[in-house]
Amino acid sequence: MENNFMTFIQNKYVYVPFLLWFGIQLFKLIYDLVTTKKFNFKRILGAGGMPSSHSAVVTSLCTMIGKNEGVGTPIFALSLAFAFVVMYDACRS
Repeated sequence: MENNFMTFIQNKYVYVPFLLWFGIQLFKLIYDLVTTKKFNFKRILGAGGMPSSHSAVVTSLCTMIGKNEGVGTPIFALSLAFAFVVMYDACRS
């Protein structure tokens, strides 16, 4: 069981998007702190606002898949379509 967990957390398709999501959420928290002079912890876990952490996550996944698997693969096409849907939704919010 422990070996499966270690394999999971060492998978770049898991930790890169997670770190990117955390970094963007942290940026939004700091930006909110600087502009409003108030600490709003909801910014670290909450959804919404720009930059879109959801868009960043799907873009990073799509980029890694395209780079490592190739842009002519079905998994890249799926990730690209998924990224477009998420980015479109983020722009409408």
